[in-house]
Amino acid sequence: MRHELKYMVNKLEYKVLVKRLEKILKRDSNSSDEGYAITSLYFDDMYNNAYRQKVEGEAVRHKYRIRYYNNDLSFIKLERKSKVNQMTMKKGVPLSKEEVQMIYRGDIEFLLSKEESLYREFYCEIKHKLLKPKVIVKYERDAFTHPVGDMRVTFDRNVKTANMETNIFNEDISFVPILDPNQVIVEIKFNGVISDHIQSIMQMGHVTQASTSKYVLSRKYNIDF
Repeated sequence: MRHELKYMVNKLEYKVLVKRLEKILKRDSNSSDEGYAITSLYFDDMYNNAYRQKVEGEAVRHKYRIRYYNNDLSFIKLERKSKVNQMTMKKGVPLSKEEVQMIYRGDIEFLLSKEESLYREFYCEIKHKLLKPKVIVKYERDAFTHPVGDMRVTFDRNVKTANMETNIFNEDISFVPILDPNQVIVEIKFNGVISDHIQSIMQMGHVTQASTSKYVLSRKYNIDF
């Protein structure tokens, strides 16, 4: 598990931070100078417990999502993100487009034939907790890494939601913003202790620590769904 810190900055501070970090960190291997797009389909149960646990600040919580990058549906992942206090852990396994379509139809028995345990855990969540798709979230990300402490710094901008639409295969999805266009979410994940140099960079300007959840923000339009 890794530590996770979150911050909220404006677009100007984002540009300054990126310029500074480019000098000491490497861009993620999947990240061009323009970053890359992430689309996530989040699941929750009939009581919206993933939403409730985050809002109420419960120490231990889990979220399931299906995710793909740069609008490329040839590589899709099922992920579970777990959080214990300020520590996070993410586990992911691949899914094909056909398998995601089967999940939409409720035909999930194939999950039991997979070797990795995450498939079976997802199956149990659907069967016993009535987990279902709740919301699609899309944004653009710049990502930087450093081997010391396995550190990763990400900037998520233009964060938007598909509101009531939960079918990622719908080609006519209309997205609406969930943040002010001038806001950017910064996340720092690391093992051990964050370096003093990175801390000093993050303390510049009006950078403020936050507990922002893109999932919670996206549900403000459809929490009754």
